[in-house]
Amino acid sequence: MAKVLMTTTVNSQTGAPINTFTVTAGDIIKAVVLRTKLCPGAYEIKDFPLALTIADGSQATATIPGGSPVPISGRGATIAVQSSTITATTYVEGIDFTLSGATITFTTPYTGDNKVTTITYDYFDPVAANLAYDVPVYPSNTKGVITMDGLNLIVWNEGILAQEVKAWATTGTANGVIEALITDA
Repeated sequence: MAKVLMTTTVNSQTGAPINTFTVTAGDIIKAVVLRTKLCPGAYEIKDFPLALTIADGSQATATIPGGSPVPISGRGATIAVQSSTITATTYVEGIDFTLSGATITFTTPYTGDNKVTTITYDYFDPVAANLAYDVPVYPSNTKGVITMDGLNLIVWNEGILAQEVKAWATTGTANGVIEALITDA
């Protein structure tokens, strides 16, 4: 028997935990280990200010330094702009610019020199280790769902509904109820 732990990451746009696993094709999933508590999602950070250095001249795009944290798109991020040629102005997401991951695309090219620019936006804490597991799980009314090759498998872990699944793929995802898989490897 082998224990296959979930690798948890955070969806930067929804805050949802994403659990992935890797097995060997042909392994039989004998059981699932259910969490005693769930995490509904990542902690949301509001109004995160970040200083940007944007090159002089006409710029159509800019990149958030380091690419992290990734802003939540469509949440009304703002950019405070001021330079020797631009009076202090606030740009608004969806009107003056759009966000795609860590890339800012300006509606009208950003121009000027000696710019001082600050972007303020909301984001979800991307560190999976910071997820708070505080919602109780009850095995008698909980089903695990694993996905392999796009197919959802509902895995019950008790009573006559207990089952074994022979893995036909090497990777998959699992809902947040599942902490680990027990295989025959």
